Amino acid sequence: MTATIDHSAMVNDRYSLQSAVDAGALMGAAKLALGSDELVTGAAETTARQQVADMRNPASFEVTIDRDTGAVTVTGRSRHEPLIGFMSEPKPISAKATAEGLLKTPLCILQIGNSEMKVDDQATIRAGGCLIHGNKDITVASGAFVQAAQTQAVGLVTGPVSPQGHGGAITIEDPFATMDLTPPTDCAGKTENIKVVTNGVLNLAAGVHCSQYKIEKDAILILGPGDHWFMDHLHTKENAVVRGDDVVLIFATDKSVKFNDTSSVQITARKKGPFAGFLLVTTRDNDKKFVIASNNVSELLGTIYIPNAELEVETAGQVAEDSAWSIIVAKTITLKRNPVMVINTRYSGSGVPVPSGVGPSGLAPRLTR
Repeated sequence: MTATIDHSAMVNDRYSLQSAVDAGALMGAAKLALGSDELVTGAAETTARQQVADMRNPASFEVTIDRDTGAVTVTGRSRHEPLIGFMSEPKPISAKATAEGLLKTPLCILQIGNSEMKVDDQATIRAGGCLIHGNKDITVASGAFVQAAQTQAVGLVTGPVSPQGHGGAITIEDPFATMDLTPPTDCAGKTENIKVVTNGVLNLAAGVHCSQYKIEKDAILILGPGDHWFMDHLHTKENAVVRGDDVVLIFATDKSVKFNDTSSVQITARKKGPFAGFLLVTTRDNDKKFVIASNNVSELLGTIYIPNAELEVETAGQVAEDSAWSIIVAKTITLKRNPVMVINTRYSGSGVPVPSGVGPSGLAPRLTR
């Protein structure tokens, strides 16, 4: 009877150790796209140790990283001591698991519609640390240029792309398809109101905004922290300024934003709550065009999610270059004239979480052995 119980205890120890290396490998693979080997190793080891906290004997773990294949292997070792010491000698036990990240490169631009992504005229995208994916075609004009860690499309990738893009990729579904984008209230029955601000500072607290806002000349719009539901348009022009930290701008049906002329825009996404990591969002029935036409849109830190709308960038100058990171998920994306869209990937330390399904979290890793 004692021998049977002891054998069962050894089986449980082996199972616990295997579960620990499985969890550690999956966590390590999930962190691969974030950066350093130290980060990956630390995450894998910490996760594995948490799984064996109740084992009678300590376990040690070794982490091996293969960036060429996007794999993380965790090996665990311990020993099983018999329940009664004189019955037998302690027996070594070990377990190993390897997990692979399905996206080895952070996903930063995702075109989810059935029309092509176009980079026209002399437009440029600089996304050297991340992946650009189109669910149809990506077409780059002869005078335009795309530079990314990886560029791929379900259809074709054509034009000047470095390194060379490739077609035939699998479709990436909308990672936020289940997100609730229903406004907390609507503005039905309220008189249409257009607020034109041409000077001074307008401090706008979070909430539902039923008015249309036109920020013009030298006026400044300061968005208070929180969720801003715009039930009408937001347009800026001339030398207007829009600033906001810890904000999300959500646009209702047939409403949009346009940053024109030399408008200065510096906004960072929500840091907590259901919209954590999101910067600019539309309801699902919004199919309008969201336009960045200002050459002074320097910070868009967060995720732009407009699932049935078009993002059009048509400025002359850099866009989002001061953002620690930016992510775009849109039905259609078009760049024209000569903008330089800069997509940075400084995720760690930004203070803004990256939504699951994009960025370094990409798609969930899987165990391969």
